[in-house]
Amino acid sequence: MQLKQFTDYALRVMLFVGRAGNRTCTMAEIATRYNISLEHLRKVVHRLAKLGYLKSARGRGGGICLGRDPATIRIGDVVVAMEGDPNVIDCDALACVLLPDCSLKSALDRASRAFVASLNKATLADLLNARSMRRQFRSLGLARAGGTPPGLKPS
Repeated sequence: MQLKQFTDYALRVMLFVGRAGNRTCTMAEIATRYNISLEHLRKVVHRLAKLGYLKSARGRGGGICLGRDPATIRIGDVVVAMEGDPNVIDCDALACVLLPDCSLKSALDRASRAFVASLNKATLADLLNARSMRRQFRSLGLARAGGTPPGLKPS
C-alpha cells in the first residue's frame, strides 16, 4: 500500500510541529525545511487542524502547534484520517460477479486492517522519542525549543 503525498506531508508536519515543543511554528518555515509548496502545505495544515491534530492561529504571532498530547496521537489514525477509506481494492457490488463472497476482497480487507493496526501501535510521541529520529532532527538543525511537551523525552 502506498500512501498519498498528502498523507506523507501530514505526517512530516506532525513530526516537525511535535519536535518544536511548545514553540509555535509557521507554515513558511515548514514549507522551507521540507521543500513543500506553501499552498499545498496550507491544505494539509487546514485538514490537520480541522481534525484537531493541530491548533492554528492567524495573523501576527500566529502559527501552528500540536492540538493534542503527542502520546495520544496514533499514527494509524492520522493515516486513515488523511487517506480516507483504507480499502485496498474498490469492489463494485454491481459489477463484480464474485461478490458478496469474494475471498480476495476479504483477504485484502484483513490486510488493510492489519496495516492500520500495526501503525496504531506507534504514537507521535513514540516517533519523536526514537533515538534515530532525535539524531536526525539534530542533524537538520531542528533542536527542540520551547520546552518539552507532555509525552516527550527531553533531547
